[in-house]
Amino acid sequence: MILTEINETLSKEVKEKTNRLKHLNEQLIVAEEMERKAVASDLHDGVVQNLAISISTIKDIKDSTIIPNTQVLSKIQGYLEQSVREIRSLIYKLVPPILDDFDIEIALGVFIEEININHKSSINYINNLKDPIHFDKTVKIVLYRAVSELVTNMIKHSKAKNAKVIVSETRNMAQLSVEDDGVGFYSGKTHHSRSGCFGLNNLKERMKNIDGEMKIFSEPGKGTKIVLLIPK
Repeated sequence: MILTEINETLSKEVKEKTNRLKHLNEQLIVAEEMERKAVASDLHDGVVQNLAISISTIKDIKDSTIIPNTQVLSKIQGYLEQSVREIRSLIYKLVPPILDDFDIEIALGVFIEEININHKSSINYINNLKDPIHFDKTVKIVLYRAVSELVTNMIKHSKAKNAKVIVSETRNMAQLSVEDDGVGFYSGKTHHSRSGCFGLNNLKERMKNIDGEMKIFSEPGKGTKIVLLIPK
């Protein structure tokens, strides 16, 4: 009798884990497809348009008998330099090499600095750690991409005047929080447009997969605070 109950319990647990993995795999497929679309959109809206304008301007110069002035050449140079910055940013976003050599708090600091430069934003990065936290590569990637997605969606949708990313810790947990004073939303509706490419539900599943947790605090008109918790 006891053995039968144990087998039934184990069978139930295996079934639940199988269903969870299947659900996670489905979410990953959707997330990857949406990420590809986001990269394609970024390339089209930024790099492709800048290059098209540059090519068009150069063709006009070639077809004209007027020697181009410095202002026109500087304009072309500006478009090309912006294209290079955007391409580098996309490459870094897709495969951040800094995660190979540094801990998560340094990687996030560099990410926020780059975001502020590229988007002319002023997100405040606060590192409250006394000592570095040494996560393995998989955990670092999940945390980095989660914060990256939250910050990107915040910039696109929150209309915030003030925002900050905070890295801190308790006795046995590391905590990463993304906060803003923007438009906010009903936190119970995780399908909200601010969910972005991965979606808040997908981020929750990814955090669970590394034994972590994500908490959402938001109300319309009162900003948003999203907290990622992970055992050290």
